[in-house]
Amino acid sequence: WAWKARALLEEKNFGPEWMEMVEVWFQCKEKKGFVSPTKGVAAKLRPVQVGAWVQRARTGKPDIKDVEEFAASWTKWWQEINPPWRKGIVPMPCTDGCWSSMDLPGPNGFLNVLICLKWWRERLQEESEGWKEAVGDVKWV
Repeated sequence: WAWKARALLEEKNFGPEWMEMVEVWFQCKEKKGFVSPTKGVAAKLRPVQVGAWVQRARTGKPDIKDVEEFAASWTKWWQEINPPWRKGIVPMPCTDGCWSSMDLPGPNGFLNVLICLKWWRERLQEESEGWKEAVGDVKWV
């Protein structure tokens, strides 16, 4: 699943920060042995497009009518799934702490966060500051 997901994330080169983020994600999955547990990232506040994509066996393109609304939805979800000590405005504090709540391998885990960033960027005419900050924050995590 991880190789297929990586290919999907790398379909378009959104710049060095994006490619580095994908590589960091892939290396983390590799270290975990590409396990595929059923537990995933919390669905609370998750963009509705993620659920639809998962139901379609992670194929096709999402229905995103308003990219700003989608970005706001992703940001609220990202803030929700981060550890309590790291809540705040993106980019959030980059400090040490317990990350066990974010250790979510498998296709229902962190991949959903990354695929949303891909969809967000695909809908933009050009790279936005908000998207760049989000990618940087996810890469740091």
